[in-house]
Amino acid sequence: MDEQEIWGRFKAGSEDDFSLLYHHFAPMMLRYGNRITPDKELIRDCLQQVFFSLWKGRATVGTPTNVQHYLLKAIRNEIIKRGNRDKVHEELPEDYHSELEDSHEQTLIQLQTAELTRQRIAHLLSQLPARQREVIFLKYYANLKYDEIAAIMDIGQDSVYKTTYKAIARLQQLLHNSTLLLLALFF
Repeated sequence: MDEQEIWGRFKAGSEDDFSLLYHHFAPMMLRYGNRITPDKELIRDCLQQVFFSLWKGRATVGTPTNVQHYLLKAIRNEIIKRGNRDKVHEELPEDYHSELEDSHEQTLIQLQTAELTRQRIAHLLSQLPARQREVIFLKYYANLKYDEIAAIMDIGQDSVYKTTYKAIARLQQLLHNSTLLLLALFF
């Protein structure tokens, strides 16, 4: 998908390309919105507002160098504008699916293990401060570069580095502590 070509056709009035942009980026924008606020209705409203504003102002909107970066920043700004940045809600993206066909029992075990792992990671992430959770999402779930994260969050790139480092160090510490606790419970 060549984002620049699609963006150009959208600006020229192509409803199909506008729809393509929406369907391609909306799921990630919704997941990112979940990191900023637990209010799903607010997130959906903000998403609708971002795309409504884009369509309405398509003739005057610029051409971003990175459409994903532009849209993530747009939804973040819309949510913040509405004043709902109190809590961060954690939900990890789609579950892992094995490419090999396994037996029903093996598939069930994998699903249960994946769910337990997802719950454990979500629990560990929930213990991080909001800004650290936001950086982790943008870096590892949205696959953004440090300079893009800095632009979205309106902080310096050095702050993004430090926040990422602190978040990873804290996650390692929490994981180590929870592993020790599990071992103590079993023995």
